[in-house]
Amino acid sequence: MVIFRDATVIDGTGAPGYRADVRVTSGLITQIGDIGGSGIDASGLVLAPGFVDMHAHSDLRLLLEPSHVAKISQGVTCEVLGQDGLSYAPVDDTTLPQLRQQLAGWNGDPDGFDWSWRSVKGYLDRLDEGIAVNACYLVPHGSVRAMVTGWENRPPTTSELDRMRAILARGLEEGAVGMSSGLTYVPGCTPTRPSSSRCARWWRPTTASTRRTSARTATGRWRGTPR
Repeated sequence: MVIFRDATVIDGTGAPGYRADVRVTSGLITQIGDIGGSGIDASGLVLAPGFVDMHAHSDLRLLLEPSHVAKISQGVTCEVLGQDGLSYAPVDDTTLPQLRQQLAGWNGDPDGFDWSWRSVKGYLDRLDEGIAVNACYLVPHGSVRAMVTGWENRPPTTSELDRMRAILARGLEEGAVGMSSGLTYVPGCTPTRPSSSRCARWWRPTTASTRRTSARTATGRWRGTPR
């Protein structure tokens, strides 16, 4: 248990900042107000909830440097990964080497790295081995498409689209919180109506999955909604 005393609290509600003490117990904020007892002098400092980085490319960095000082030191406590329709799960033995090469400019391609996962579950399990921040994952449409059509510049057939939808559904069931697209990146950019929108418009009303935020496992339920 720790108490921060006389901080300027920005509580995330949109209300103006106010001076107060804040008690944190077992990693949770348990009291805000005038709290007795000793603590850390936070006068003149701002105390706020952690920031959520809604568009992060730390997909490999979190595994290479779990302490993630670059983000923690800026107050970021949750990142949303799997952005721009391209990431490393789900993959297969054919698409993984190609994605590693394609994404090396964003994330590097470290020597000796353990690439043993193939599924969304496998990737989230690796994050759950211990990272400093929470992390949410989006199923990347481009990676899904590559597993079905490769990098061919053509629209998917009906059967291929069904396969893509099944891969997406499996990723959501395994803990992803949604799907990302990257319509300016191969293979997400196509000359006709993007398959990403055709995937996103398809949801069975009963489809639900347990959301996972790595470092802590969420207990809420996610439900896709037809549009």
